[in-house]
Amino acid sequence: MSINAMTNAAAARRPDTFPLGEFPKNMEQIARASATPPRTTAAESGKAATTSPSPVDTTYNVLFGYIPTEVITLYVAVLAAVQQQGKVTTTDWSVFWIFLIATPVIVWLVYGAKLKAIQKPLPIKFGAWPVWEMVAATAAFSAWAFALPNSPFTRFDWYSSGLSGLAVVIVSTFLGLLAPFFQRALET
Repeated sequence: MSINAMTNAAAARRPDTFPLGEFPKNMEQIARASATPPRTTAAESGKAATTSPSPVDTTYNVLFGYIPTEVITLYVAVLAAVQQQGKVTTTDWSVFWIFLIATPVIVWLVYGAKLKAIQKPLPIKFGAWPVWEMVAATAAFSAWAFALPNSPFTRFDWYSSGLSGLAVVIVSTFLGLLAPFFQRALET
């Protein structure tokens, strides 16, 4: 899933947006919210769905829902452009740190754009921020950046592709499992 989907889930936790009526509390509700753009009223959503997603869809949406694909895609492109053949440079590390810092900012910007699209005010107060999604996207970016074959981490002797793959699976799984514990209503 992407930042787009994460911010859908964050918008669903606001009391002034629809579709769920109340903020998502369990894995099925989080998965459904992540796939549904925010709206201001129930009437805008049309007829509510009468069927629940399958357990497989729910699991995939939650476990893979915390992958910031937009940031990772841009990171890979920038890293490829600045890398020197076979070397890890300070530029590679600078790119990593810039994207690590940019990830929560990008989540906030996408969330803010979604709110503006439905004519809601920007989430200026900290209590209105999608903090869980900002932290989860940053953790997921770190794991995926670590797993890239030409990442700056490859210069470490202890680095291995097996370890990096394991890190991605563990981080993705734990973010999905922890999500229900960090759901709270967002301020307006």
